[in-house]
Amino acid sequence: MQQIAIFTQNLDIGGVQKRVSEISDFLSKFYRVYIILAEDNKQIKYKLNSKIKTLKIKTKKINISKKFAGEKVFKYRVEALEKFLKKIKPKVVLSFEDYNNLILLKTKTKTKKIVSVRVSFDMYKGKKIHLLDESFYKKVKKLYAKTKKIIVVSQAIKKQLKNSLLIYNGVEIKECKEQKFSNYILNVGRLHPQKGQIDLIKAFNKIKSKIKENLIIVGDGVLKNELKKLIKELNLEDRVKLTGYDDPYKYYKNAELFVFPSYYEGHPNALLEAMKCGCAVVSYDFSGSDEILDKRVRVGDVENLSKEILKVLKNNDIAESLKLKSKEIVKKYSYHKSLRKYKEVVDRCVVY
Repeated sequence: MQQIAIFTQNLDIGGVQKRVSEISDFLSKFYRVYIILAEDNKQIKYKLNSKIKTLKIKTKKINISKKFAGEKVFKYRVEALEKFLKKIKPKVVLSFEDYNNLILLKTKTKTKKIVSVRVSFDMYKGKKIHLLDESFYKKVKKLYAKTKKIIVVSQAIKKQLKNSLLIYNGVEIKECKEQKFSNYILNVGRLHPQKGQIDLIKAFNKIKSKIKENLIIVGDGVLKNELKKLIKELNLEDRVKLTGYDDPYKYYKNAELFVFPSYYEGHPNALLEAMKCGCAVVSYDFSGSDEILDKRVRVGDVENLSKEILKVLKNNDIAESLKLKSKEIVKKYSYHKSLRKYKEVVDRCVVY
């Protein structure tokens, strides 16, 4: 069996993490797979085939207030990844997300490199990601010329990377479980500013007296304490529930409405899963959302978000129409077709 490596940040909670675990499991049927993680201080939350070997770059303690802290961590991870790759000598390395793609492309190893780009480059404007600002990420497009293949997850990203291959995230055919409780609005995702849960809670607060439905947010993350504080400040403890990390399929089927107020995404797993289970959806118009949904709310518009939620909950015909549309749209996102496409790319790189 040929050896391949998959490089990503961690396998803690998240859409990318889930996707990496699925792709790794599938490829392990045909290759000897190593997963290399950029962090060793996060739990592996997704079950992996026992044949897969996991290597972790030791998380380095650093004073983040010091100048060039991000650049130092980045350089350290480049050197650590290079050591692992020299040791295992994979035929191909597949990496996920721009930060990790840059680390891989900075290594001097001659192995064939495939990168998976998950978000639009617009997301870097005015932000610091991994202690690195927008100017650092401007190098992305230039470095991507060194890759064997670039995989993107939406047409919006493909427009920015012309010589790329589009592979949508597929939706696994999984049972949408019934729950005893009902009458709730649902959101699923990491508790992170990107996911817009602060906006959702504020929108819910605007209409709470007009609806009987409560709000359930499934997920965990860095925003947990801030969300708890907001819920308390708005006196919503009896109306908003944070479940923590849990199986989202326990919640999709009985949801009256799935709300997805993300500020940016690639091709979101949680949204596709909710649609597969027949949820009516209200979403922000993040880049790429037009490939999945017809009607969206402008990103950051809490007022209109609350109005759209109320409109769907108060009009059964609108809700039923959205549910039917969800099931129809999601049919084209085949889970197994997506995995087979990843294998085809890796196969070609191994051979040629």
